[in-house]
Amino acid sequence: MKCKWCVCDMDGTLLNSDGLISIENESALKKLQEMGIEVIIASGRTDLMMKSYIKQLELKGHIICCNGGLVKKIETDEVIYKKLIDKETAEKVIKYCFENAVNFLVYTIDMVYSNSENQRAKYYENLNSSLSQEFRIPIDYIEYAEIDKLLEKDIFKVLIIEKDDERKDSIARHFSDVTELAVVTSAKGLLDIMASGVSKGDAIKKLSEELKIDLKEVIAFGDNYNDLEMFEAVGFPVAMENAVEDIKAHSKFITRSNDESGVAYAIDNLFLKHKQS
Repeated sequence: MKCKWCVCDMDGTLLNSDGLISIENESALKKLQEMGIEVIIASGRTDLMMKSYIKQLELKGHIICCNGGLVKKIETDEVIYKKLIDKETAEKVIKYCFENAVNFLVYTIDMVYSNSENQRAKYYENLNSSLSQEFRIPIDYIEYAEIDKLLEKDIFKVLIIEKDDERKDSIARHFSDVTELAVVTSAKGLLDIMASGVSKGDAIKKLSEELKIDLKEVIAFGDNYNDLEMFEAVGFPVAMENAVEDIKAHSKFITRSNDESGVAYAIDNLFLKHKQS
């Protein structure tokens, strides 16, 4: 197949269970870049959480963040596309979280906000202690009384952290009735809330229109429900062995798991070997 872009989800796909990019995945993606193929990370994360990975892979093109709510040019930090949660709707979501003791993170252009005593935020704080200043994730904590101050920011996504499946499903049902919102599971215990219409697939379409790229010439890797629209948009979707069944059903190839460098395995066997022959 002709390939112009290789688009990779991060958690559960490009990253292993330790949150690292394996040497094999790094090598395979760098080989693609040497061949003139752009490697694009498409993640539910904000780019503030991806700086070290961008550096490791030496990416120079574009990045899709917040499940498609934000698309940026890496080298210039230029915003190519963005879609925000409107202020009134964001207020309802954040108030619901405070009033129902739901842990959350709010992604803005320059800061990640959290409720206090949120263990996921504490994890990022601990991670920061091992990172150099340029790669640290900016985190701040807010209280209920500070919601108005937070709403002065552009909000791309609210991440709900809830390990109890029944409670998470209940929260998802509550917000799925809000027409201004898109709600999707991105990993076990995580619920992503964005503006209506936001998806990785929609972001890829907008970027391809901007750069005149035929999506039939795009390969994409993913593992969870927030990758579904991306799989439907591209020419060659590849599911991880650890992917949910809906993603596997929409794939053209199922590679090894994220803990077995599945991205590299697929690139080597479906693309690089063919090129070398």
